[in-house]
Amino acid sequence: MKKSTLRDREISLSSKLLIIIFWIIISRIIDNDIILPTITSTVNGLGKIISNPNFFNIIGYSILRSLFGFIISLSIAIVMGVLSRFSKFIYNLMVPFVNFLSSTPTIAIIILALIWLNNEIVPLFVGFIMVFPILYETILKSMLNIDNKVLEMAKVYNVNRMNIIKEIYLPSIFIGLSNILSSAMGINLKMVIAGEVLSQPRYAIGTNLQLQKIYLNTSGVFAWIIIILAIGKLYEYLMKGLVLCIKSKRYLSPMEN
Repeated sequence: MKKSTLRDREISLSSKLLIIIFWIIISRIIDNDIILPTITSTVNGLGKIISNPNFFNIIGYSILRSLFGFIISLSIAIVMGVLSRFSKFIYNLMVPFVNFLSSTPTIAIIILALIWLNNEIVPLFVGFIMVFPILYETILKSMLNIDNKVLEMAKVYNVNRMNIIKEIYLPSIFIGLSNILSSAMGINLKMVIAGEVLSQPRYAIGTNLQLQKIYLNTSGVFAWIIIILAIGKLYEYLMKGLVLCIKSKRYLSPMEN
């Protein structure tokens, strides 16, 4: 297992090095920072962005929008997923709603949000709308996949409802969510930034990306992309840490541990 993990890391590192080498070669061939900036100009652009007095306000507000929107999405998804599991009416009510959100183009959602909402709220709303179907369907499937024999056995032995929820339903939901939380948060961050690009709130990564584009500062765009990737990686590590923390506290059932 350790050898496999080490090999995966080596492959991942090699892939990243190849991307950097490819970037260096292509940027030198093109020799035009507007089309493809060099690594040096991108690093310089990154330095200018970080030295901006409003840098922490910019990334802070974007992170808060993405986290707040994600928490709202997750909370509503849990409630509606549980209700859909036990109510056929709610289940049938949610099907067209979730299908609509899943199939509607992102740009259409952003345009509608721009019409309906304040510019500061648009990115949060877009992130919520795009992630909710993923979280809802994951929670619902996790609950529907619970073995009925386990539930029947719990009833036979007169296990009280709170223990059934704690030992059967919650671990099942947690297992389902633990597989998609990192990717869902990454998608949420991307959608929030996409919303910011068009809604232009005062402090936002998307707003600054748009400014770099207006000034044809491609190195600045690349620098912001690096920052976004770093934030996404931070989310990934936080989610992995959270999952490990919950497992260590025996949140999962004994069988899963």
